[in-house]
Amino acid sequence: MNHITQFLIAYGGLILFVIAFAEQSGLPLPGAPWLVAAGALAAGGKFDLIAGIGWTALGCLVADAIWFFLGYRGKARVFRVFPHLKAVRVKLDRATLTKTVLHGTRMLTMAKFLPFGTVIPMHAGALEVGRLRFLLVDAFCSVFYAAVYAALGFAFHNQIEQVVAFLRKLGTVSLVAIVVLAGGYTIYSFFKHRRAQQHPEPGKAQENAYVPCL
Repeated sequence: MNHITQFLIAYGGLILFVIAFAEQSGLPLPGAPWLVAAGALAAGGKFDLIAGIGWTALGCLVADAIWFFLGYRGKARVFRVFPHLKAVRVKLDRATLTKTVLHGTRMLTMAKFLPFGTVIPMHAGALEVGRLRFLLVDAFCSVFYAAVYAALGFAFHNQIEQVVAFLRKLGTVSLVAIVVLAGGYTIYSFFKHRRAQQHPEPGKAQENAYVPCL
């Protein structure tokens, strides 16, 4: 933790911006230890906590905006890789504005705390969510994410090493859980697709069996 606190004291909130941007861009650089350290320094009066949260939220917002734009520009490719988004798109079209915002807030908040969360802003872009709505919701979620970890460091600054060790273990468990769930979903999709090929619906079977005479 000493090198983290030295960087924070030397570079201030700018280093938090870089860390948050790198993490939300998909690089394996966890931001939680940096935010916890910033909170601990703020408890001792050596760091501006509000500025740190603001810089972190800005870094998250910039990275998420890039992923959102990439998803919007490449939505055809995103739908091929994630076919389930077609059903999500139908649900969002039918949902009210309030439900859409609440769903987006929940998903973007989860994305900040879990590995591979960068796909959520990309999905939002592919689903053609309103740009201003996305930026406002993502800004709120980014501030919430930064504030949670900074508050942990502020409240438990005397046990900073234990808090960081716990967060690292939690991150490892989350990563393993996501890999297991993703693998299970892939296997389920494979067998579902194979079953559909072996036992097509009656209407589709008749269509496939019909060969026009030329």
